[in-house]
Amino acid sequence: MPTTTQVIEALKYTYATPQKVRYLFNNESPSWAMVGKVKKQTGGRGQHITPVWVNEPGAFTGIAEGGALPAALQPDTTEATWSLQEYTGIYDVTWKLLQDARSDKWAFQTILSMMDSGFKNRYLRNLNADLVGDGRGRLATLSGVDASGAIITSDFMPRCSAGMVVDVMDESDDDTKIGDSRTVSGVNYITREVDLSGADLTGEAAGDYLVIQDTCDISINATALHCFGMLALVDSSNPAAVVGNPGGISRATVGNEFWQSVELSNAGGNRAFTEDLGLQAEDGVRAKGGGRLKAWISNMRVARRYHEMLRNETVATFGRVQPVSGGIGRQGGGTAPADDGKSPYEFSGIPWYVDPYFNNNVIVGLDTDHFYILTGENDVPRPISDIFPHIPFFRQTNNATFEVAWYYQMEFCTDNPGAGVKITDVAES
Repeated sequence: MPTTTQVIEALKYTYATPQKVRYLFNNESPSWAMVGKVKKQTGGRGQHITPVWVNEPGAFTGIAEGGALPAALQPDTTEATWSLQEYTGIYDVTWKLLQDARSDKWAFQTILSMMDSGFKNRYLRNLNADLVGDGRGRLATLSGVDASGAIITSDFMPRCSAGMVVDVMDESDDDTKIGDSRTVSGVNYITREVDLSGADLTGEAAGDYLVIQDTCDISINATALHCFGMLALVDSSNPAAVVGNPGGISRATVGNEFWQSVELSNAGGNRAFTEDLGLQAEDGVRAKGGGRLKAWISNMRVARRYHEMLRNETVATFGRVQPVSGGIGRQGGGTAPADDGKSPYEFSGIPWYVDPYFNNNVIVGLDTDHFYILTGENDVPRPISDIFPHIPFFRQTNNATFEVAWYYQMEFCTDNPGAGVKITDVAES
């Protein structure tokens, strides 16, 4: 909990701005911004049902003059059922801190602003980690056995931050913890290293992953306490058992091919992303799901590797030839706000989004009309005092502290998985 000693610098009247130093990329949540939010009535059950046509009705055929009519074919439908995942967040402050700050209006506003902005930042980062994941809430994935104490190296840029309490789960068994309730001591986002408290890990292997404590252990909860995530929805196979099947429909059942996405892999061997491969993905979505891609998304290393292919084309005007913006931050382009993630790149006229935390060696294409975030009453995380009447902002505890509780319900849904494509085994920078 924050105390007066911990935030005294933030309350000094000599500071000219209330803004605090923060890693800039921590504010990035492009997947959150890219996918639409939908609020639907759930009939008081916290459940959303999507009707799905499996077989259209009727028969159509040519006949001879005066010939017999064809027998009608009956329609076949199924339902995809989605239950909203609950999320909650808590932060607390000491009575002393509030009393020390309340005598000055500016100081009181500063401490509340600092707490809220920091908390929103962590909240959105964790939601974004869920949105780009495979339904298990991976905060980091081990690239191999750690070689230096309890420092692990992640395949992708870690989605965790210092202070978080995590479990290290066995990739092959979501009932086995390699590390139980370890605190993240530090994160090096450049080398992708995560320093965990406690003794060296034992029995770990490549593919094992970090997750918020007790949210992906099947012996504690029947299913993972996370939303499905982009890599769970856009796939040709069912997710891990602890995740459950999207919409409650098994992709492994014969006849349920309609619930599979297009997936272009290379048997585990990385290869270059080419124009032909990208166009093959686009054609696959048209053929499979009848959709049209409206967004590509990858991590920064993929965008950097194929920068030349993805940058805007050269234009000619009245004999003057000039390049139109080559990269993020360059003059004339690449100045999109961090929370949007839309880069100056595109492929086949389709915008390319860059999420720094996205999985390595993977590119996903979406028809965003068919992928959406289903929410409860509040379409963004909010304090419970804003949701329920007569609930105070500060709640009293058994200690000399007040706590502030936040609440949110959401699920990442699709009404047509075939409108998405996943390209795996992509070589990156």
